[in-house]
Amino acid sequence: MRAALFALALLPSVALATISITGPSASQYWVQNASNTIQWTYNPGDPTPVDIIITNQNNQTLNGDFSIVRFVPVAQESFTVTNVTLRPGTGYQVVFVNPINATDVYANSTDFEVKASGTPPAPSSTSSSSNPSSGNSASSSGTTSTTSPSSTSSSTTKNSALGMVVDIPGLLYASSAIVFGTLFL
Repeated sequence: MRAALFALALLPSVALATISITGPSASQYWVQNASNTIQWTYNPGDPTPVDIIITNQNNQTLNGDFSIVRFVPVAQESFTVTNVTLRPGTGYQVVFVNPINATDVYANSTDFEVKASGTPPAPSSTSSSSNPSSGNSASSSGTTSTTSPSSTSSSTTKNSALGMVVDIPGLLYASSAIVFGTLFL
């Protein structure tokens, strides 16, 4: 019995995540140098917070992972990225990862396209997303700029001796850090 519980405890948290990234998608492309929104659904018990990154297997379009934002609570259900400076192209994906271990992938979007600046925005989805446990629609969304750390946003990020601290209205989250082989929380 103990061995079974121990084995269950070793399962990665990835297997437990039911987060679904609903936008962007093949029909909800992004436009370069414009504000674009990431939308998702989640279930109670899903890992939170998450880091959001952009990937593309085409190294001529994007060379490596591109970090959008860190420590986003999944209950937020959307995040607006301002001034997207990604190169126009196809094969982009939004990926939600564990803030402590980026190899733990919680969710991937379907492939989407980034179109050239000046392209009309993609038609928006008409469905609204809500948290099934509360019955309330998400009312807050974060914003970030992909070009300037001095841009305005609804969250504040600070570096400290214990790691990164993110202050989102109503929530303060501090990451853990390993200092001289000791884990501080």
